[in-house]
Amino acid sequence: MDDPHDLVLGMFAAAIAAVMLVAGELYLVTRPDPPETNTPPPAVVTSSIN
Repeated sequence: MDDPHDLVLGMFAAAIAAVMLVAGELYLVTRPDPPETNTPPPAVVTSSIN
């Protein structure tokens, strides 16, 4: 870290990462629950041929 611009770039990267983490958490908290789909079980096929 000889160059002071490296520190500024590192702080900028840390700030962007923090914003992305907060945005991801807000998305997970506020997203709607997926609708429940009650699918009937598949029909049982029986053969009349013995």
